[in-house]
Order: sequence, then structure tokens, then C-alpha cells
Amino acid sequence: MPLLHVFRRIAQAAAVLVLAATVATAVAAAATTATQGWSTYKNERFGFQISYPGGLFLPQETPNTESGALWATADNSARLIATAAPNDTGGTLASYREFVMGETYAGAKFDYTPIRNSWFVLSGSKDDNIFYERIDFVCDGRFIYGWQINYPASQRRKFDLIVDAIHRSYKVGRGDRGACGP
Repeated sequence: MPLLHVFRRIAQAAAVLVLAATVATAVAAAATTATQGWSTYKNERFGFQISYPGGLFLPQETPNTESGALWATADNSARLIATAAPNDTGGTLASYREFVMGETYAGAKFDYTPIRNSWFVLSGSKDDNIFYERIDFVCDGRFIYGWQINYPASQRRKFDLIVDAIHRSYKVGRGDRGACGP
């Protein structure tokens, strides 16, 4: 086998090892971020739960603790909210999505906006902040569940890992006290 061919194989093997080490390091960093100092909030009325970095996000006052909770960083630069409520208007998932895009995120630049049969995500930036919002319609659209996080664009690298971990931890409920109702 020519020497040049051997060197190419060694270089390819080294590149694969470097790539594998890089991926392993990124996965380990995400796992560490996603497990250290995390707290889990479970809403008794609507049955949803969400985990968040309890050392970073501190509980805040919320007008209706039965519907959800609000957390913020100590400097109030990042905020997380999780909530659920009956869909009193009877609006559809698509109409609610349009409403949120036009009202909450007017003037925003959207990066990721999937919509499925019973949920949608809106993610993007507005001014100097990044947002990520997940909305679920359950019980044939009679209840709306959701969570939202906003954080400074300058801290995107840190918070993107947190968003991913929160997303994986989120468990939607099944209506008021576990009953979809009529």
C-alpha cells in the first residue's frame, strides 16, 4: 500500500476521532446543563409539568397560581412562564397561532415556526431578545397549554441548551383536574 494512502487513512481516522470527541463534549455539556440544579414544577389543577434550572430562574408572583407559574433570573433579563387555561373563546389552533404571532410577537423575526395537529412552536428574535414558545391544544381544543422563555440574544449559547432541556422535560396535562370534560 503506498505511503500516501496510509497517511490519508490515518488523517481520516484522526478527523473522525476529533469529530467524535467534539460531539461527546457537546453532549456532555448539554447533559450537565440540563441536570444540575434543576427543579420541577407540577401544576395541580391542569396536570402539566415543566423542569427548569432552579438556581437560575427564581419564582415570581403570578396573578393566578392555579393556572401556572412565572420565573425570572435575578437580574430579570430572562423570564420563563408555564400556564394552562380553558379555551373560552373556542378559537382554533391556527387562529390562536396567528393571534400570538401578531400580538405578542409583532415585528419579530421568526426562525422556527412548526405547526402540527395539536401544537405549534414560535421561536425567533425581537429587539435584543430571543423567544421560544410552545402551545398545545388538548381535549379537542378545549384547553390551551403552553410555556414561553425570553432571554437576551447575547446569552444565546447558554440559553439554547436550557431551552432544549426544558422542551424535553415538558409534559402537557389532560384538562381541568385531569378531565377533558364535555
